[in-house]
Amino acid sequence: MDKNMFKNKYLLRSAGIFAVAASMIAGVAFAQSYPTKPVRIVVGVVAGGLSDNIARAIAGELSKLWGQSVLIENRVGASDIVAADAVAKSPADGYTIYQTNGTLTMVNALLRKNLPYDFERDFTPVIGVVRTSDVLVVKNSLGVNSVAELIAMARAKPGALNYGSFGMGSAAHLDAEKFNVAANIRTTHVPYKGGADVAKALLTGEIDFSFNGLSSVLGMIRGGQVRALAWGAPERSPAIPDVPTLKEVGHDFETGGWLGFFVPAGTPRPVVERISADTSKVIAVPAFRDKFILGVGLEPMNVPMAQFATAVKESKASYVSLFSKVSIKME
Repeated sequence: MDKNMFKNKYLLRSAGIFAVAASMIAGVAFAQSYPTKPVRIVVGVVAGGLSDNIARAIAGELSKLWGQSVLIENRVGASDIVAADAVAKSPADGYTIYQTNGTLTMVNALLRKNLPYDFERDFTPVIGVVRTSDVLVVKNSLGVNSVAELIAMARAKPGALNYGSFGMGSAAHLDAEKFNVAANIRTTHVPYKGGADVAKALLTGEIDFSFNGLSSVLGMIRGGQVRALAWGAPERSPAIPDVPTLKEVGHDFETGGWLGFFVPAGTPRPVVERISADTSKVIAVPAFRDKFILGVGLEPMNVPMAQFATAVKESKASYVSLFSKVSIKME
């Protein structure tokens, strides 16, 4: 090989290594000084809801930790698409964080056409914040006392039983469809505008059963107004310890999903790691966990970026499998 050619190749390679090293050093330095200005957490729901409240609670603690304002921006519209698009088009500098949930993310990515962004391409997972699970409840007048009895009734009259959800593609809708598949039954979907409407429909007898977030029906369960048949998490809930898990009654699937933080793709890794680590510190504080997570029927997840990225991929695979078995069309 020509000596000059060898020398040029060596210089190019050295320059490349130096550039990468310099970039890494700059990224670490940036992360150490981050944040130097207010940070915003974008959520796709209205203020006052469960996911908005957890975002605000974390923001308050991060503000103290960072010495900078962490603001919540509610970008509501099109089932979280407005919020996601706004974040995807934001600078990849760590000053815009996106909080979303697994159900909306996967429904939009897998069932909706012509999205203005590509979730896998345009976002980087930061941390899994909490897990959400649903409880299977039935109206008292249905006269069933177990999951086995509910399944037997549904099999005896295919399509006769109906369930409520807070909209097409919502967690309550998809959890019920998972149940239909697992139990090999057919029931009828009745969509409502929100969880409160579903709870009211149970009380009035408009629907036979539903999968609800525990916080929305816990009072009704304790008051004997509805009957809880199964809890959709890996372990029993301390709030309803007498209610078995779905796995305990022979149906090995979980309800709900995750709520997590993402940032625009291209955000410097040291900054992503800083956001992940500091958010993890907040979630791990017992007083915070008891008040803002366990206290409202949620479960701590606290999964850092690498493991959360894996969880997101597993979630996608699960929904791909579900959508191959049931017909769900989104407009």
